[in-house]
Amino acid sequence: MLHAEEFAALVKRYKTQTGASAKATLQRLQEFPDVHQRLMDMAFGPDQRAALRALADLCRKKAVREAAAPLVVREADKLMAIEDNKARKTAFALIGLCAPDACADKLADALKRERTRFVRPSIILALGNTRTPAAYLNGYVVEPGEPKHVTAEYEALKKALGKAAAPQTPGELRLPDWCDVTYIKRSALVAEAGALGVPCQPSVLEDAMRVPTADLKRLRCYLDALYDIGAMGDYESAARTLSAWGCEGRQYRVEAGALPPQQRREAIRAVSVGMSRWGFEDNPSAYAVEIRLLDGRMWAVFPGDDRFAYRKQSIPASIHPVTAASIMRLCRPYMKKNARVLDPFCGSGTMLIERAKILPAQSLVGVDISSAAIKAACANRKASGIKFALIHGDALKFGPGRYDEVVSNMPFGIRVSGHAQNERLYAAFVDRLGRLLEDGGYAFLLTQEKKLMRESLKAAPALRLVREEVFESGGLSPSLYIIKKEHSV
Repeated sequence: MLHAEEFAALVKRYKTQTGASAKATLQRLQEFPDVHQRLMDMAFGPDQRAALRALADLCRKKAVREAAAPLVVREADKLMAIEDNKARKTAFALIGLCAPDACADKLADALKRERTRFVRPSIILALGNTRTPAAYLNGYVVEPGEPKHVTAEYEALKKALGKAAAPQTPGELRLPDWCDVTYIKRSALVAEAGALGVPCQPSVLEDAMRVPTADLKRLRCYLDALYDIGAMGDYESAARTLSAWGCEGRQYRVEAGALPPQQRREAIRAVSVGMSRWGFEDNPSAYAVEIRLLDGRMWAVFPGDDRFAYRKQSIPASIHPVTAASIMRLCRPYMKKNARVLDPFCGSGTMLIERAKILPAQSLVGVDISSAAIKAACANRKASGIKFALIHGDALKFGPGRYDEVVSNMPFGIRVSGHAQNERLYAAFVDRLGRLLEDGGYAFLLTQEKKLMRESLKAAPALRLVREEVFESGGLSPSLYIIKKEHSV
């Protein structure tokens, strides 16, 4: 299939997908060069609904949003004039994500003109993303009409104006001694807890375990810390529990992403109505606590996790910092203190930073062919306070050197020219890996291109696959390959 045809096929497929399969397709789409321009071009053709949905969902990531913003501003008039109501609704959401302030006056005019009721909430929410939502929405009057449309407009207006409220903090919390933590890789979290002497207990949640609240700041391999506040529907118990912990009268938001799409809205509305009877207000824009709905129960998640505060910038397909921390934990037995470390595809620098946090290194070097990646890595390096060298160049061509460790989130999926490009890249890189590593050195490589990696290693007898660990990442299942360079005879 030709490159352009493959892209179009992915967009059409994404239109009908949900859950993990949708995440996987989105991950693949964002690896195409100029993905935002490609999707914008499709937005004015026969597949506009699918293209706009994909573009809006991609723009939830900061790096894509910033890249797409100038294009969205330039095309704003055409986007607002789309005739298909559902596509136009998504177009307003896209503008609200990428360029709300640049298009604020146009959005306000569009809200006055819009006659399709189910489109209006999207415009209201877009105006809610401006710096001064009250200036555009304080005088807005919800017209009478079909109850579901009236309710949707009221909810959008409440959420939009809520963004003007000052962010809330929960104050001094009096939390339980234990919490449930979710993870990306259980074995990594277990290994980290064992190394640090942190006790663990089983959790009632899938993909979770219980750890002491006091030890949370010592752990890097968990995703979120959750506190049980009661069964779904028992809002009195939830309110009493939150009040006892120091959150009385505080605003909250509801996260119901684990529920099927058709149940999500009703569940969020039920929590909003139920908690309001006990003095708690739902404000998704300025909240002190998140109420997450999982396995028939309500869980409190509190903001303020600063473990990865160094992540000031990212790029499309950046590795999740918890994934990077988990990789480093699993690779810890193969590391040595004061090692010379190279990341030849460093992206925004996350792998290098997490490597430095787990064990001191003599030197850290990151290489990337993308100037945007190097720029992001520079910002994150400064925020982390960790010193490492950055080189804007080709991993296959930069200057000579020998390293004790090579760590990387390898290019995979359909980046640039697709699988054929990766075939050439992997063969050349694995061949070079034998020259980059010192005898007895290790490479820690994450990739979805598993067959390519194994085939490339077969052609490099000096490199031995020591261990393979499967991860879950954005709906994909990449593997971590731990590779050792044997001593030369």
